[in-house]
Amino acid sequence: MKKVTIERGRTVAFEDLPARSIALDGYCQGPDVDVENQRFSFDHHDKCLRLVTKATCEQVLDALLLGLDPTAFTIFVNDVDGDTVLSVWLLRNSKRAAEKTVRELVATVGGIDAHGPAYPAIDNALAEKFFQGVMKPELDLRRTKQYATCDLQTLLEQCVENIDALLAGKIELASKMERHFETTHCGSGWVMAKSDDFIFDLLYAEGYTRAIAYKILPDGSVNYTVGKKSELVGKFPVGPGSKVNSILYALNERETGWGGGSTIGGSPRNADGSRSRLTPDEVFEIVERVVMEG
Repeated sequence: MKKVTIERGRTVAFEDLPARSIALDGYCQGPDVDVENQRFSFDHHDKCLRLVTKATCEQVLDALLLGLDPTAFTIFVNDVDGDTVLSVWLLRNSKRAAEKTVRELVATVGGIDAHGPAYPAIDNALAEKFFQGVMKPELDLRRTKQYATCDLQTLLEQCVENIDALLAGKIELASKMERHFETTHCGSGWVMAKSDDFIFDLLYAEGYTRAIAYKILPDGSVNYTVGKKSELVGKFPVGPGSKVNSILYALNERETGWGGGSTIGGSPRNADGSRSRLTPDEVFEIVERVVMEG
């Protein structure tokens, strides 16, 4: 693998990728393969059916098991999350792809990443060690509201190194931090909730299956996540952003940069680290109108 290029929030058309390149988890919208020019997009956010399209790490694992040699490829990413981190580790450690422990880790992480916290983990202990241990540097930056301006390359390397520690049995979890949310808006069968933490598992546990979670960043912009429990939940057309009459499409009409898939999406990831400039009231108005017109 030549190198990993991280461009915060950037998305490009698949046709604009250079030869011998791999785009991960949203750098290009939608999964795609160009064998002739050796270009691959491993994505599950757009131009796919979220219920059946595998997470990026699972797509990468399958490609490696089926013969992809990533040695001379350039990898492109636009964000750092568990799916991307595990995908980069796999591409750097392609000879370990067939190991039982690696395949179990990918299946555990991929299922949760593809379907959200409502999806039963294959191995709960392994999932906790990955999302709370391997990804602790990312979680800490998000909790302290520094993620938007952090050095993504450094963060990626820290998390990738943590996967080696996990597989070596060296990841130990600290006590869990208590998480809270405040419901600020109630729509027609959906809610908006404010929190500094990831809370969709808490929302689903409370019986909410359609929601927008948000937190206000130090620069005044707002990080929004739009989600529903699964493809099987109706009356809340999350996306993808390219689909007319979807929530993400409507938000993108007001403010360029909203994107995601059919069950989860979010606000723009701008190069300066900022997110949406729409207020919670404005987002609520737009989304409620889409829901009522659906």
